[in-house]
Amino acid sequence: MKRQHGFTLLELVVSLTLMSLLSGLMFGGFRLAGRAWETVGERNADHSEQIQLQLFLRNLLERAEEHYVHDHRQLPLLSFQGTEHSLVFLAPQPRRRSSSAEPVWFYLALDSSDPQHPVLSLKSQPLVAETEAQEQTPPFDWNQLLDDFRQPDLIPPLLELEIASFSLHYLPPDEQNQPDWQSEWLEQEQLPALIRLQLDPDWPPLVVASRRHRYEIMDEY
Repeated sequence: MKRQHGFTLLELVVSLTLMSLLSGLMFGGFRLAGRAWETVGERNADHSEQIQLQLFLRNLLERAEEHYVHDHRQLPLLSFQGTEHSLVFLAPQPRRRSSSAEPVWFYLALDSSDPQHPVLSLKSQPLVAETEAQEQTPPFDWNQLLDDFRQPDLIPPLLELEIASFSLHYLPPDEQNQPDWQSEWLEQEQLPALIRLQLDPDWPPLVVASRRHRYEIMDEY
């Protein structure tokens, strides 16, 4: 009588065990690849968002205008007042379906009310219209302007973006050869030569030349 060829029970168990191990390894590899792809996608999205934000802020700050406005104390102040974590300035905002632009107050600041999730916020406020008999804008209260911007619900933000860090520094026009960056630009007579923004510690700083000094900056800056 001829013996029939086939798999023994032991061989079948070993084969099934090996197939289960291989299936587990393949499934784990697919999950790992999926997680890696998702992480890469999230990082690319973050980088794209950072680049777009830098381009937007560069374009906005380059258009900062140099005006003198009178506060309620009748003291002329430059329309560009900045600290390390906030900045108020005038810049033109184009109208829809029009090539003309009107100066608008912009407020750029880091909102750290939630220390775990700091948010970079940009707000705008129309400039008080000038009358025919006045060469400059009517007197207003700088402190009130800042308070209005700082209230979270009074002026809706143009953009809000959760960001790791944010800082501003300013370079005086007469210190381009030996840079001495300042953390404040308050009650100055003219715009700074350069504005440096640090949006993330892992990214190089964004350095912007103001409109007044755009053609005076040396190439290395």
